[in-house]
Amino acid sequence: MAEILRHPRPRHTWDWWAVDAEGFLVLLSCGPAPEQLLAQLDRVDAAAAWAEENRPAWFGDDPPPPLHAFSCDGELPTYTRRGVPDSPLRLSEAPAVIADVAVLVPLKRAVRGTWTIHLDQGWV
Repeated sequence: MAEILRHPRPRHTWDWWAVDAEGFLVLLSCGPAPEQLLAQLDRVDAAAAWAEENRPAWFGDDPPPPLHAFSCDGELPTYTRRGVPDSPLRLSEAPAVIADVAVLVPLKRAVRGTWTIHLDQGWV
């Protein structure tokens, strides 16, 4: 059965996290997300607010953020890399508020050098 993906707030920015198959933290901005994450939207929003205040470098592009970061510019579940981290952050190194929501979306593949993630093509 295919994973249900949708955007909780079309045309509005939102940030969410996942963990890849190798245990790395992945930040995804905008775009659709798996249904199980949307059921926890208050927790995701609280994590994003915490990160914006306490880890603002995660949301910039220069220098690249210290974690795998991707963004989506539409309603399709296609995310493009924003930069390559020198030493990507592992889930085990993430603050608890972020790790608690990232584990809700385990990716089936490793991000590594991937430039584009198509969530609807076997990633979740």
